Amino acid sequence: MTGEWVLVIGAGYWQIPLIKTVQRLGYRAVAIDRNPDAEGGSTADRFEPIDITDSDSTARLGREIGIAGIVSDQTDMSVPTLAAVAEDLNLPGPSMETAHNTTNKARMRELAGKAGLSNPRYRVCGSVGEAKNVIDEDHPDASGGVGLPCVVKPTDSQASRGVQLIHRRKDLIPAFEEAFKFSREGRILVEEFLDGTEVTVEGCRYAGETHLLGTSLKRHTPPPHIIAINLDFPAPLPDITMREIHNIYIRLVDGLGIEAGSIHGELIVTDEGIYLVEMANRGGGSGTSSHCIPAMSGIDLLEANVNYATGREHPVKRTLNRACVLRFLLYEPGIVESIEGVEEATSIDGVEHLVMYIKPGDELAPPVMDTQRHGCLISVADTLEEAQKIAESAENRLNIRLCK
Repeated sequence: MTGEWVLVIGAGYWQIPLIKTVQRLGYRAVAIDRNPDAEGGSTADRFEPIDITDSDSTARLGREIGIAGIVSDQTDMSVPTLAAVAEDLNLPGPSMETAHNTTNKARMRELAGKAGLSNPRYRVCGSVGEAKNVIDEDHPDASGGVGLPCVVKPTDSQASRGVQLIHRRKDLIPAFEEAFKFSREGRILVEEFLDGTEVTVEGCRYAGETHLLGTSLKRHTPPPHIIAINLDFPAPLPDITMREIHNIYIRLVDGLGIEAGSIHGELIVTDEGIYLVEMANRGGGSGTSSHCIPAMSGIDLLEANVNYATGREHPVKRTLNRACVLRFLLYEPGIVESIEGVEEATSIDGVEHLVMYIKPGDELAPPVMDTQRHGCLISVADTLEEAQKIAESAENRLNIRLCK
């Protein structure tokens, strides 16, 4: 044990693996979260109820205890704080510019265009009236015109908060109003809907080397709220498409100024080309970076993250090439009476992780954002077909009884 402190931004469920990694590498973990009952608070060596967007209070805490590094994972909201505190305390971390580039969707669009990559037609809007004019006054074929169907999203939110796919003019105003509720800077994106296949790209950059470690095919719930429900790694796409995805990923990493750390991106593959949805300088959520990538590639992204943050950056090397399914569990609306079969499902060979977000007494409703899904299941095998069968078998063991 070095006894040195490493500050972990966020103490929710999916930050627990990072907290444990900090401790496994010989450091003491101090975690912050605005939720005083955050699940990772009891795992950390010290917990402080500080909002993860409060960079001033986070920096004061770091200065007070003399942290050796600052880390976070799987959440965009922590990245600006991470950058600000790293700069203030002269610690390794993303620059403020990179943090802005990789958390603000309007900025991503701008930089993707500068890198020569394809963007959908889009407009950045600062009011409901301005957003309405994008549809009413801009013909889709005009320069910058959007038209219908369109996707409405905050420029600076996460977890699908405020994101909707709109087909009908009468649904626009409610969608604009909801998107603005989740925008901290008071701007939203209204952009052309691209009919294609969505993929995620998961990788990292350490010691000057950029790695693409996994590409998944992503499925969603029906509109208007488009919530991810399943990711299949590797994406079953033609080799030529996969090579193009890899090339675009590398260009985006450079174009957004990502110098180090985990990288999570989302792209749309269409008949006309491949378009950026977003790219973040953090690990993929819901266990993607903490469970899926290590099980598929043999690379411990969390360990690499902590080593970088504490000045011990080193190259990473892939040692495995396996398949993975990340499946989100959704159930019919109602009041949960009981949950059965969790231990049985977890014991199946190849089930990497299973967590239920619901408990008896909870009222279930169709999710309108990622945080309202009902559970998460990760399976790993040598082939995608095997991983899919394992996920299906595990899900079938679960029995969620609803009150009649």
